[in-house]
Amino acid sequence: MLSKKRPRIRIVRRSDKYSQNAEAIANNYDLLILILVRLPVKSLLRFKSVSKTWHSIISDPEFSRRLSLNISGLIMCKLSYQVNKPEYGFIPLGNKSSTDDAPFKYLDFINHSSGLKVVQSCNGLLLCSSSRYYNNFNYDYYIYNPTTKQFVTIPLPSNLQNARIVCRLSLAFDPTKSLHYRVVCVRDPDPWLNILDDPESNYVSQQIEIYSSQTRSWRLSGKPFLSHVNTGFGGGLFCNGTIHWLGAYNNTSFYFNVEDDELRDLPMPPIPDDWEDLRRVLYFGESRNHLHLIEIYRPPTSRFSVYEVESDYSGWFVKYNINLDPLIVAYPGMVRTYLDPSDLNYYAFSIFYIVREANDEESYMVLHIPEKAIRYSLKDGSFKKICDLDANEAEYRSSPALILLAYCCVVGCVSHFRANKKNQNRCDNEEEHDDATDDVPTSI
Repeated sequence: MLSKKRPRIRIVRRSDKYSQNAEAIANNYDLLILILVRLPVKSLLRFKSVSKTWHSIISDPEFSRRLSLNISGLIMCKLSYQVNKPEYGFIPLGNKSSTDDAPFKYLDFINHSSGLKVVQSCNGLLLCSSSRYYNNFNYDYYIYNPTTKQFVTIPLPSNLQNARIVCRLSLAFDPTKSLHYRVVCVRDPDPWLNILDDPESNYVSQQIEIYSSQTRSWRLSGKPFLSHVNTGFGGGLFCNGTIHWLGAYNNTSFYFNVEDDELRDLPMPPIPDDWEDLRRVLYFGESRNHLHLIEIYRPPTSRFSVYEVESDYSGWFVKYNINLDPLIVAYPGMVRTYLDPSDLNYYAFSIFYIVREANDEESYMVLHIPEKAIRYSLKDGSFKKICDLDANEAEYRSSPALILLAYCCVVGCVSHFRANKKNQNRCDNEEEHDDATDDVPTSI
């Protein structure tokens, strides 16, 4: 009887094969960068400890510039009686985001006696301040990176440290152009001078100063200018290298070009005659360098237009026409039946954010209706629920406490940032590990 010869089995060690591939990628600098720029920033921060080479690449400011600003979600400040410790909620917007991805629930990167609040969000950095003023009617200010958990204190202009001059700060940061940020301060050139000289006047003189993270110093910008006493200069809206401030009532609004140090009047749509110069702004925001405005003066408030400013600031044009009637049919809880249909508050909704996508047909609006966050297509009016919210419809504040969270790696421009105490030990351990790691990457 003939015996059958067994076939020889070749054993391939997959770990060896993968190690060879990983080493080949590590030795190909350009290929490694192409791979790394496609990873989430949270992963990049972990991968800095893979090797000295990876740490050097990921920490390089030029590498940071190549990262896209991926929208993770929206952070809103909840209404609370605890002024010294406000709580923040999270609405996920990214394809892989969930409510568990919230970067923080409380702002506690520094132990401030009055607590902290968010003043403005700008391309991944947050301008924060103390909840109450301390220094001669001024607040303590910080720049905070919620991705890296690092922060830096922003000093007030040196000539104002002991003066009773109110300062309002705004953040300007565009990582596609520079990895250095600037802070624009609008202040009174002389404390209470205009009010005391002319008690009947509603206009006061203002002065602009600019702080640069590159020089870590302040400088004057231009001459003093007049504005209405109620114009909100704190936490302006940054778009296309320019900070925008809405005027009170129907008074002058402004925009300031940070690069050119140029302040100009921002034209606004006309207000109906019977509204007595009272501007009713429901939304003022920016997305992908597009400035948007929504104002509603007539019922039904379920139908309105989204305006976009002209590129030369000559005026506004209608970008989208919105009809929320199908949404109201699907969610009848939006109707406040105890009000008259002619009341402008008859429908319960607020506009959280307008998101412009690279393909405009995919752009959408984030709405807050009772107990839900809704994604509304700006192309065809279709909608879907993003997540459930707390039952109290007044639980969340809308703009300006609304924050767009865009994960970006800006550690290259903020080398003088400090990690908060809870993360300091972890950062120190990672740095020690970086020094001890050779240039051969581990398996990922």
